Amino acid sequence: MPSLMNHSSGGTTNRAGVVPEGEIPPPLPSTATTLLKIGIAAVALAGGHVLLGLAWPYLVQDPIADGGLRWSLNLALYMSHLFILGSILLVQRGAGPLRFVGYGIGYALVIAFLWPLVWVMTENLLLVVLAAMLYGALLHRPWFLGYLYLFLFCQRFLPAYLYPSFLLAALLYTTLGPFLRAWRDQKERFLPLCHLGGLLLLTGLLLPIVYFCTQSSAQDIQQRIQETEVRSALGTSFMTSATATLVVLILGVPMAYAMVRRSFPGHGLIDTLIDLPIVVPPPIVGIALLAFVGPKAPFGAFMERVFNVQFFDSFYGIVLAQAFVGSPYLIRASMVAFSAVDERYENVSRTLGSSSFSAFARVTMPLSLRGILIGVILTWFRAMAEFGALRIMANHPKTIPILTYDIFNDFRHSESQSVGVLILVLCIGVIIGMWIIRSMPNLLGRSIGALNAAG
Repeated sequence: MPSLMNHSSGGTTNRAGVVPEGEIPPPLPSTATTLLKIGIAAVALAGGHVLLGLAWPYLVQDPIADGGLRWSLNLALYMSHLFILGSILLVQRGAGPLRFVGYGIGYALVIAFLWPLVWVMTENLLLVVLAAMLYGALLHRPWFLGYLYLFLFCQRFLPAYLYPSFLLAALLYTTLGPFLRAWRDQKERFLPLCHLGGLLLLTGLLLPIVYFCTQSSAQDIQQRIQETEVRSALGTSFMTSATATLVVLILGVPMAYAMVRRSFPGHGLIDTLIDLPIVVPPPIVGIALLAFVGPKAPFGAFMERVFNVQFFDSFYGIVLAQAFVGSPYLIRASMVAFSAVDERYENVSRTLGSSSFSAFARVTMPLSLRGILIGVILTWFRAMAEFGALRIMANHPKTIPILTYDIFNDFRHSESQSVGVLILVLCIGVIIGMWIIRSMPNLLGRSIGALNAAG
């Protein structure tokens, strides 16, 4: 007991700031003491802001500021500074002097990033107020505070590419942490470099897309959606791509299952030919289909004469071209999903009396469903985004990519840009849907096959 008293009276922490076991940590300041400190700081801060208002004309270049800093802006800035002080004294009670110095340096960086804007226009002081409020709110979350600095850095040095550069820098900042810890703690060098290289490639791919999406406002996109020709093109694209996806789903999934579960002569050749629509240029696809099912082709003339089905410039031609270019995505995704399901599960089902179709429907399909859904989404949107083959094979009725190109050719750049952003928003929706499917295994059942196929 005397030893404990000696320790508690003479200090309880070592140089590392860790309280030894059995010792009493120093008490935190009481709430009353903290509030008293805030009150004193508020009075001192008020005096500083009075001086700031008087000296403001000498600090900025804005000619409107000759009469001094407007009291409303000064008051807003004062409240934001008071909020920072409250965050430090209430949330960070017991912090040492070095931490307070760090807080001051951090806020000085915020001012340094935004001061060039305030220098030329006093009204930009509202940005400082907003940044100060965010700074005070994130003081106890240093990791999230990094996003604020990233945004301010991009705003200061990359204003023309503010939003795309911030989003991609935030992506890098979010994902790089574990790899940097592996670099530091485990002396791992190769994986962090691989991760960094991949993120640089992804940044190069996403930068023009994100920049393009920020060039049109929500009002422009809403105005385009209300146009009759845009609605008609969207409806055509949705209907034809859904039909093409359904055709590939009905025929391609059984083919994928047969390719995974059976070996037969020519298996390798067929496996290679599945990818043929990916490597053939879309205009060549359109020319080949036109030569085979066009109005002057024997098969095309037969279908039109007997069944009254015309492929050139028709709904059927669009579906045919979309199914051609989109089929590999669903077939490959289904093959990956089926191959990830252990065949022993099917054998057990068969020994319990199930037929081969029942084992497929009740065992293999549920385990592979997530991977197949990924393939359905990819096929559907690849079909809806097709342009080259449709430009030659079926230019009417217009799909949304064809309409966008025609508007651009009519020298209506702003309108085509709005429609293009609309398509990219749909793409982002598709990506989010795929991410949800991958991230929610309980939605369709947790299983090895489903996880591997979707991941």
